[in-house]
Amino acid sequence: MIPVLAGFGLRVVAPDLVGFGRSDKPAHQGDYSYARHVEWLRAALFDGLDLRDITLVCQDWGGLLGLRLVGEHPDRFSRVAAANTGLPTGDHPMSAAFLA
Repeated sequence: MIPVLAGFGLRVVAPDLVGFGRSDKPAHQGDYSYARHVEWLRAALFDGLDLRDITLVCQDWGGLLGLRLVGEHPDRFSRVAAANTGLPTGDHPMSAAFLA
């Protein structure tokens, strides 16, 4: 997706979420929490890059984190496209599609 969007002249930012894939892992398990992931992402996108007028395209864990940022900072976002994700409240389990 990134080359296609960038090919249209759009700036694409794809954060490497801490602890996912080949990125560095937190030294202490207590640092590896949902709240810390939200804060790491907020700091990178808003404090570090000062992004505004964002089109969020998110899926899987990117949605769990990104949609939270949309809810807390709606002035930073202009559009949202979400796939295979959600923003759980804890009232219901995540869908089978998400868990798969």
